[in-house]
Amino acid sequence: MTRRWIIGRGLLGRAIARVHDDEAFATLIPWAEPDSAVQAMSDGLSSFAEGDDDLEIYWSAGRGVTSTPAEQLEIEVDVFRRFLLAIMALPPHRRARLTFFLASSVGGAYAGSGSPPFTEATPTSPLSNYGRAKLQMEQLLTDATSQGGWRSFIGRITNIYGAGQDLTKAQGLISALIRGHLNGQPIPVYVPLDTLRDYIYEDDCAAVVAAAMRRTRAVDAGSTVVKIIGTMRAVSIGALLAELTRLRRRRGPIVLGGGDARGQSLDLRVKSIVWPELDGLVRTTLPEGLSRVYAAQLSGRLNPL
Repeated sequence: MTRRWIIGRGLLGRAIARVHDDEAFATLIPWAEPDSAVQAMSDGLSSFAEGDDDLEIYWSAGRGVTSTPAEQLEIEVDVFRRFLLAIMALPPHRRARLTFFLASSVGGAYAGSGSPPFTEATPTSPLSNYGRAKLQMEQLLTDATSQGGWRSFIGRITNIYGAGQDLTKAQGLISALIRGHLNGQPIPVYVPLDTLRDYIYEDDCAAVVAAAMRRTRAVDAGSTVVKIIGTMRAVSIGALLAELTRLRRRRGPIVLGGGDARGQSLDLRVKSIVWPELDGLVRTTLPEGLSRVYAAQLSGRLNPL
């Protein structure tokens, strides 16, 4: 038996919950108050780790994006660090039953790297505070895993999208473009149209994460596995716009430039060399994924809560 705790129920967190048939452990976390959030997670950890089941924690929390101020990112990193300290305080026999997942970022890790496609062996080179924060969290988890004797899996994820995208968050180009199609308002595109990105649908990403977590349980205690998660097929922003135009039979309004594109790479092609057979779980084509997002947003407009 395995007990699961999914911390962060955004786009990826909800998709991970859908992958599993059982109901995950949950506790209320007041994210707006960092000290209270850490206390709530520490209290929840005691209940979560009781018994003899295997334990899985999925960390998909955080509202940081490339443009987020460094001060806010430092708070998110500190909350994560303090949660790891709470795990370290668990008895050794409970830590030994734990497998931990951290959602990280391809764009954050490789924005300044040269010679794409990037693999897990490519030296990281962040260009933004967001990227540096993600890599800091990766290092915190790697060190804690080694000292604490559990197992961890870090997924460096490409551009995830889906029907569950939070439209209030300053990311998610696909969801923003489809919203522009629906409401007729121009959507700003801050990078050149030949910018290459790898777009992975939410459920495909969650399927890879779930399979990788099962494998990670079998690695040596104290080990951390890092894998790039994506379709391994990059498309340009221009091609993405053309596909949307083909599917909807009209061009959506956009505004080119006019924003801050610092920290962004023009070419984020990737090719995973870690457990590459798991990449076969990525099955949603871009046209299919775009159609699902469009249908979800249209349904939301027709049937508002």
